[in-house]
Amino acid sequence: MEMALERQTPSASFASRAVVPSDKEALAILLYTAYHGTIDDEGNSFADALVEIEKTFRGDYGRFLPEVSFVVEDGEFLSSACLVSFFEPHAAPLAVFLMTRPEAKRRGLARQLLRQSINALLDAGTSRLTLFVTDGNEPAQRLYEALGFHRIEDSGSMPDG
Repeated sequence: MEMALERQTPSASFASRAVVPSDKEALAILLYTAYHGTIDDEGNSFADALVEIEKTFRGDYGRFLPEVSFVVEDGEFLSSACLVSFFEPHAAPLAVFLMTRPEAKRRGLARQLLRQSINALLDAGTSRLTLFVTDGNEPAQRLYEALGFHRIEDSGSMPDG
């Protein structure tokens, strides 16, 4: 999916901050818990989730953009995160992971973080954002469509890293 970027008005007021390298383990915990038992669950372990986060930071999914990637903290855990890279096959930024802990879903966290990333991308001079979504992941598809994303035919695929 892709979106021509337009300035976003925040829908919620959760405290968020930019992603930092020391977030890697917390992001892996979030990735594992957010995907476990969902349509996107491929039976991966926490160790697999940590590898995915390492790949993201390393640039396997395009140059990681921490300045436009954000998290919401809740105590010692991350509740939600939006991780963005520059994905060469699309010649545009890619929302690599948008994830929320199960107990924090339906509070607007993912929407807020994606809007924050969109505004930061606009401030950086970017005009579009792309992402991949699993067919059948209806909550994610509804969110993306509500924000203005639309399907693109030949979107390439995520590299295996």
